[in-house]
Amino acid sequence: MYLLIDDVRNFSSDIIARTAKAGKLVLKQLSGHIDELGIDHDLTCLETGYNVVLWAIENDCLPDKVQVISMNPVGRKAIVSVLLDNGYQSKDNTNFVREGD
Repeated sequence: MYLLIDDVRNFSSDIIARTAKAGKLVLKQLSGHIDELGIDHDLTCLETGYNVVLWAIENDCLPDKVQVISMNPVGRKAIVSVLLDNGYQSKDNTNFVREGD
């Protein structure tokens, strides 16, 4: 199952969450059933995609595959950094897979 957390885009996905709060709720409720997360940094709320990724790592509900779709270079860099620091690898700096998977 592919979860997209983005306030604007409508990529092909099984579930779309438009806010950080909604994204966290879906990640928590469907933990273990989300195969891949597409995450934007700039969401239309006080929290960003970076905050969602940090929260998901702390709550052990970040999927093994994460696609960083943000066009914000600073936000993208922050998300990429936290993924790399937490055992994810990428060949293209967009699609990340947890080490060992």
